[in-house]
Amino acid sequence: MSSRSPFTIEWTPPNARRRKFVFEPRPTGGYDREEFEEQDDGWRFVGSEIVSNVSLETPSEIVLDTS
Repeated sequence: MSSRSPFTIEWTPPNARRRKFVFEPRPTGGYDREEFEEQDDGWRFVGSEIVSNVSLETPSEIVLDTS
């Protein structure tokens, strides 16, 4: 995966609705991180912030590191 590709992480908390983070590359660098919560009729926007770098690690490897 290119470090400048958009990507999504989804999860379901215990006793809560499914959620997701969408990371969209910004033209000036970094990412827009948008948070959504699943509703009966689709995804509801919860909030967003600008992030500089993103890392995704598993116990065996670093899957993504944009730093």
